[in-house]
Amino acid sequence: MGSPRGDSLQALAYERLADFFQQHRNDVCEIEVLPPAVQPPDGIILEDGLHLGIPKKILALAYVEARRRFFASKEANGVTPAALQATKIMLLFDPEHLTAANYRKRWLDNLGAETGSQYESTFHKALRQELNFLNTILTSPLHRQSKSPTLWHHRLWILDPLFTFELKIATDSQCQNFWYAELAAVCKSGERHPKNYYAWQYARRILPRMIYEKEEVFVDVVKDWCCKHPSDISGWTFLLALLSGSRNGTKAYATLRDVVHYTITLRAEQESLWIFIWTAAERCITPKEYTEICALFQENEDVASPSKNASMPPDQGSDTSRWSTLMGRLMHVRKHPVDAS
Repeated sequence: MGSPRGDSLQALAYERLADFFQQHRNDVCEIEVLPPAVQPPDGIILEDGLHLGIPKKILALAYVEARRRFFASKEANGVTPAALQATKIMLLFDPEHLTAANYRKRWLDNLGAETGSQYESTFHKALRQELNFLNTILTSPLHRQSKSPTLWHHRLWILDPLFTFELKIATDSQCQNFWYAELAAVCKSGERHPKNYYAWQYARRILPRMIYEKEEVFVDVVKDWCCKHPSDISGWTFLLALLSGSRNGTKAYATLRDVVHYTITLRAEQESLWIFIWTAAERCITPKEYTEICALFQENEDVASPSKNASMPPDQGSDTSRWSTLMGRLMHVRKHPVDAS
């Protein structure tokens, strides 16, 4: 039996995607655009539990059908189920579709006005489902979608009412888990799209609301992520923001010391990493701690310097100048520089 073609394929592509979203409205899924060499047996989608693969052509056809249904169904001053369903597929294909995003905001606004703001109300459940939908798109291996300013702003918009529902009677542990989940989504999105400015900007915007009783947990999570992605300036910048707002006087020093040990061990030279070291040394620690950080580099200079490592090929001698320059700048980031001799 041949695969469907023309308008029937367009409608089928839409229906299959819409059914997937409806079936998993309470789940966070992973969606991936399949490479041309991989085609689903039915020619539409490849589904495995919470994982869905879809050819780019099929996704485009589903979007065309979703857009047609949206404008045919939407009411000027209201929300229709058919139009609302179409917006998910529209945003999956085009995450900057402001009309679709605003339509979903209007739906949530109307729902809040109609059903009230009680815990486990229809409005509350809808917010949780909306967060699952956004997590699905923002953390899936979709290059354009994971860095969408429109979707990250939409996520920030739903956080205000969701925050009220989830945390007004929550324990400290529940609060910590809530914010940890938000941070985990940012980190995963940062892996999907390196230097994901919009994801980390979202993290900075929610930072004032995060609890600080357990701030060490959040600092350590971000530090570990940054050390795995040392060239990601957006991650390092957020870590600086965490340390700058820390109420734990020793946490900034302990974190910077860990990063310095990592840098020395790997003889890392990524500019983003060193910008973090220089800035944290200048702004986040005491003069005494700054002197101790500089001493760590001086004590480990034999290990760190490639010119003194017999295993290094002679043609890498130029690295010595690079390392010396990076370390030398550290010694002078404060008004009273440390003698590097």
